[in-house]
Amino acid sequence: MEVFFIWLLFAIGVGALASKRGRSGFGWFIISAILSPLIGVILVLIMNDLSPRAVTAENEAPTAESHVRCPDCRELVRSDARKCKHCGTSLVPVA
Repeated sequence: MEVFFIWLLFAIGVGALASKRGRSGFGWFIISAILSPLIGVILVLIMNDLSPRAVTAENEAPTAESHVRCPDCRELVRSDARKCKHCGTSLVPVA
């Protein structure tokens, strides 16, 4: 009987983790309760984070305000960069 409650407790934890990562918490709770909380947590962790807080400067879409073209290699780099990450050319940061 205790194993059943521990199983459900871990399934609730998987649902909470999935909800934090922008997934359906209830859906992942059901999947974890039926299959296994271990399988559920592994699947939730390997899937992409869909939450709004997951957007960072590295994965944001380049815009005219945030990126400029390198004068040497013509690749897009952030406008506040001091060096091109592609070719290493020194840049003057645009304010």
